[in-house]
Amino acid sequence: MTTQPVCKQCAKALNGDETAIYRKLVNRGASEYLCIDCLAAFLDSSRQAIESRIAYYRTTGTCALFR
Repeated sequence: MTTQPVCKQCAKALNGDETAIYRKLVNRGASEYLCIDCLAAFLDSSRQAIESRIAYYRTTGTCALFR
């Protein structure tokens, strides 16, 4: 049985896009992740910027993590 990943900072349950964007932007081999809000703070970015990057990878198919 696998457990659903949670944000290592705020303990929010994560979805596949959140783990994928963390792997893409921070560490491809990660086993712990940040939610979009915590990742935005970590990267000194905005939630909208990260969500638009997720949408880009999903629609273009340029990253296998988002398939």
